[in-house]
Amino acid sequence: MKVTLTLALFLISTLTQALTIGAYNIRNFDYDTRYRIKTNKPALAEIIKKVEADILAVEEISNTGEFERFVSANLPGYTVALSRCGGRGQHHLGFIYKSNSVEMLSFNEDLSITDPGGNVGCDTSSRPLVIALFRDLQTNKKFYGLAAHLKAGSARDAVSKRHEQLDIISNWISHLKTSTGIQDYFVAGDLNTTLFYNHGVDFRALEKFAANNGLVNATQSVGCSSYWWGGTNDDIEDPSLIDHVFVSRSMISKRGYTAKVGSHCLEASCRSQEKRKLGVSYNQVSDHCPISASF
Repeated sequence: MKVTLTLALFLISTLTQALTIGAYNIRNFDYDTRYRIKTNKPALAEIIKKVEADILAVEEISNTGEFERFVSANLPGYTVALSRCGGRGQHHLGFIYKSNSVEMLSFNEDLSITDPGGNVGCDTSSRPLVIALFRDLQTNKKFYGLAAHLKAGSARDAVSKRHEQLDIISNWISHLKTSTGIQDYFVAGDLNTTLFYNHGVDFRALEKFAANNGLVNATQSVGCSSYWWGGTNDDIEDPSLIDHVFVSRSMISKRGYTAKVGSHCLEASCRSQEKRKLGVSYNQVSDHCPISASF
């Protein structure tokens, strides 16, 4: 009897698949007006498939209707849920998720994060916060996912606003834990932590954010999540880590978790690189790379 029970527990642990959660800023999908570049959709589809995420937070979806058509045509098994609001830049955000892996039970967006203490608007200032309730179809466990695209920039006022936005996310987590009893959360997206890479103020702010909410920055070890011009016109692009996936400690088993980064960040090993050598994913899809954590 004891042997049978042990075998049953082993089989259950073996058959249960890891849950993979990711984030990907898909630069101004499907047309970047700044550089007059149309998104290379076949390349984008291959990039997303390689992530193999059960849930992927997506940002900078300018053309929501076209994105829904893109997912339907190129990513079988995935369902799309995007915000109605997109801020001043019409950068909508939300999730694509595997409907045979997780079920979305609710989907809401919070506008208070767009301009903390200021004028709340659907099409003004920053992007909203997306809050979704999911159910893992393997374990039947419920958990919340929060997708964010915070204020960009390294100027003092931009950093200050970004940290206020983190406080709003913390308040939401606290409120939902108290009001619903659900204790499992993830926060994913483009947090625009330009002062994170060299352990600056954004790094310290995220350390505090994780500690206060019982979260683990599961993708901190990936090295980088995007490339930028580096402030010099030398055609050499520099890596940065501005996208993150945080996961509740309670969602991670004793076996821990693994994290990875994709597309040109992986190919360049997060080293400074000539723009042309970063290839199609950088020049025709996005300056960001998909990141993910499996646990």
